Amino acid sequence: MWTLWPFSRKAEQRSMAIDEWLAMAGIPNTGSGEYVSAGTAESLPAVMNAVSVISEAVATMPCYLYRVTNDKGREAREWLSNHPVDYLLNEQPNDCQTPYQFKRTMMRHCLLNGNAYAVIRWGRDGQPESLHPYAPGTVVPERLSGHRYKYTITEPFSGITRTYLQEEILHLRYATDDGFLGRSPITICREALGLGLAQQRHGANIMKEGMMAAGIVKAKDWLDGVNGKKALDALERYKGARNAGKTPILEGGMDYEKLGMSNQDAEWLASRRFSIEDIARMFNVSPIFLQEYSNSTYSNFSEASRAFLTMTMRPWLANFEQQIKSALLVARPASGTRYQVEFDSADLLRATPTERYATYERGIKNGIMNPNEAREREGMSPREGGDEFSQAWKQEVKISNESKEGSE
Repeated sequence: MWTLWPFSRKAEQRSMAIDEWLAMAGIPNTGSGEYVSAGTAESLPAVMNAVSVISEAVATMPCYLYRVTNDKGREAREWLSNHPVDYLLNEQPNDCQTPYQFKRTMMRHCLLNGNAYAVIRWGRDGQPESLHPYAPGTVVPERLSGHRYKYTITEPFSGITRTYLQEEILHLRYATDDGFLGRSPITICREALGLGLAQQRHGANIMKEGMMAAGIVKAKDWLDGVNGKKALDALERYKGARNAGKTPILEGGMDYEKLGMSNQDAEWLASRRFSIEDIARMFNVSPIFLQEYSNSTYSNFSEASRAFLTMTMRPWLANFEQQIKSALLVARPASGTRYQVEFDSADLLRATPTERYATYERGIKNGIMNPNEAREREGMSPREGGDEFSQAWKQEVKISNESKEGSE
């Protein structure tokens, strides 16, 4: 098809960010000489593990929508299982992702880039129909006024750009200074990550170019071609696992000197471990969850699991819950009613069978739960008569004076 210039419309191109230009030019952005970005930082195993631990924990949790009402001064909650928002969060957020994949993608983007974006497709009934996440590098946010924003998104395959208003975007933010754009932990702690990358590169170069001999054979005279070949052939008899433990015999005044680990190598290993601790501080997780078990025991691992929920996961869950509520539940409920989005984090505190059954027993005897509720938590079907609550907590034991006198 023929087009007449200047009446043809050119495709809009997204401008290159400064970090993208530095990456392409190979210019380091840290004092260690390494270029640190979301992509390079994740090449550190500790960073990848921290991002996986947090994002996968959020992704495995069901996220329910409740209607909360005031019932005579008490809070009454009703699960809205048929609501479109609950369906998107637990059944099908879009036509190419499962709920697990969607939540994991959003959390991973937010942890690495400080911002996560998903386009909201609204139906004619005013309810959300789908949520499509986009990589932060394809989104250009812009402030229109004091409290209005727009987002320009470049499609990754076609290159077509589209502009969306803030009502059409689910924007999950990390720590923010202006209340609009989140700050990336990778950018905030860039120097610490650059040091870890430099240590990793140093170790790789040592393995490739460095001399890793276990010992040195010293000779008093120069070894010519014939004598040198004899010496190498003699040493071949003691190489490999099959020849381990054999006593070598050295000829011609040769001496063998064993080499050990230098202080510099020991310091390098210690600095690698400290880098893991720095990354754990960055993402507010215990080093235990980054597979660093040097100071772990069974007791502090149990406490670390509880601390992981309260100190690490709870702020992230609250942030995600409130952002979902703000972006997807735009219609105000009736007076005296409000919506609540809540992640079910019970599995993070799931104890051993012995501890769980002891908890169920105390809860049933005290009238807190009934047997069918305990069976439901264990994935078992209800049984007849299991919906009744125990009244044992109402029973009182009284000792009369007559029984006391009779015993005397």
